[in-house]
Amino acid sequence: MFEEPKMEKLTINLPPIEIARIDMLIGAGFYPSRAEFIRAAIRDRLDSHQDFISKKLEQITGPSEREEEQETYAGMGVYVLDNKAFERALQQGIKMKIRVVGMLKLSDDVQPELIERVVESVKIYGVVRGSHKAKQALQSKMERG
Repeated sequence: MFEEPKMEKLTINLPPIEIARIDMLIGAGFYPSRAEFIRAAIRDRLDSHQDFISKKLEQITGPSEREEEQETYAGMGVYVLDNKAFERALQQGIKMKIRVVGMLKLSDDVQPELIERVVESVKIYGVVRGSHKAKQALQSKMERG
């Protein structure tokens, strides 16, 4: 059964005057908590850039490329890869390009050695979950920017 991922924790630093202004809005009943105010503010800023985000999502998660020796694995939301996906790529002589917007979850059975051998590049906008060794193997394949 699919389980909705938990919220990720971010830590921010704010000047005391901004915290005081947020607390005034909470005290007046506009928001139930600082966390909810921050979530609402972030949603508002993201919404103001929706055109850019939509175009970028289309580029990232568009039709999957399949060249002779390369395949793009792209998705939005929670994208799960298990060891079988990496083994299949190795058997077929395919290099993997992984593009995920949301969360990439590497199953517990994923072998870091397979990641090293078959993954050409990785671009994640969001979060990666998996064993420490598997995440380390992916790190060396990450694209910047």
